Amino acid sequence: MSGTKGATRTKDTSGIVITGTGVITAAGTGPGPVLDAMLSGTTLFADRPEHAWLPWPLADMGLPGIPWPEGDTWANNQKYASATAHAAVAAARLALAEAGGAENHEEAIRCGTVVATGMGGGDELTEVIPKLAVKAETDPRPLAKLLYDEVPDYTYLRGIPSQIGQFVCMAAGFLGSNLAMYGESGASGLGTLAAAMRLLRAGELDRVLVVGVQPPLSAIVLAALDSEEAIGTNAGSGAGPFDLDRAGILLGEGAAALMVERAEVARARGARVVAEVAACETLCAADRTSALDGAVSAVLEEAGRRPDLWWAHGSGSVASDLDECRTVGRFAAGVPVTSSKGTIGNTFECAGLIDVVLAIEALDRELVPPVGLLRKPDPALGELDFVHGAARPVARTGSALVTTFGPTPRSTTGGAAMLTRGSQ
Repeated sequence: MSGTKGATRTKDTSGIVITGTGVITAAGTGPGPVLDAMLSGTTLFADRPEHAWLPWPLADMGLPGIPWPEGDTWANNQKYASATAHAAVAAARLALAEAGGAENHEEAIRCGTVVATGMGGGDELTEVIPKLAVKAETDPRPLAKLLYDEVPDYTYLRGIPSQIGQFVCMAAGFLGSNLAMYGESGASGLGTLAAAMRLLRAGELDRVLVVGVQPPLSAIVLAALDSEEAIGTNAGSGAGPFDLDRAGILLGEGAAALMVERAEVARARGARVVAEVAACETLCAADRTSALDGAVSAVLEEAGRRPDLWWAHGSGSVASDLDECRTVGRFAAGVPVTSSKGTIGNTFECAGLIDVVLAIEALDRELVPPVGLLRKPDPALGELDFVHGAARPVARTGSALVTTFGPTPRSTTGGAAMLTRGSQ
């Protein structure tokens, strides 16, 4: 994390709010098309010629067709920008269109970014990391020594500040901290939101642009994932999250951005508040269920209320759905439960951020959309109120619990966030 200029302010306890959002998925731009697809029972796992080699259906967000900003400076930098950077900047600019960027230098040095991105965007580590993961299981060398010996450029792993974060800061005019979170540390995007809240509450920054991207995954990464926990080969009715006949994770791509800031700063500049983040926490523990249990317990205690809606991770994996429902179910009795992944797939590094935006949209519409591809809820998941078939009403002034965890049974991270709809 790069240092932030200026004096550090005292810890702020006035609350954290979201003033802008941006989402790009297989449904297109913004949360509206995703909610519309969920409400109509439409799923977005398209057959495309360029993905003919995949044995698994994919909800593709349309890379590399995402445009790059215009202007000489952007044109000069485009040669360094991967498809992942294009998606990150595009999502960030959507959030900036709602929330606004920095207006002057003094404001700019109090604003920063936190970015979550996966190893799959075409860099040299795309092929290396899965091989290292396998080798580390039996190699006698300490992990640090193994990485130093085997990674072509060990310094690249440190990757902070990130180049994608630099592009995002450039789009926003932000000059403050630029923090990158790779892989499981991002907890499917909620890790970035939790880190942003810590930066805000500590007084280091006034505003943080939180961005997550899940670019196309390489064949070797997909094969490694499939060996850990099955990827679904069917995206038809009955293959969705929580269904009795579900048979694996459904794949998706996406990008998301949130403008997060201290409530007193948002009020002072007259910003429109989209939502309040009552609490957000991510944890690493002995296993992912322990991490998720700890994160949810901490979030509900800090928020001081039960949710009116649970937007679950719901990946569609037999084991993952069971772990999530058994862990969170005791906190969510009688609460309507939904998930986006039967509609737009699991977007891994940014799944939690996308679900935050979708939960805000659901509260705004006062509707909980049904889980895509859910036909018959699995009774083994307990007496949970899964929304399927038709939408359910929810109070616009209510709250939503969003949960995430790592993609495989050996993952050790879990995250949760509680949101309430902002005043318009």
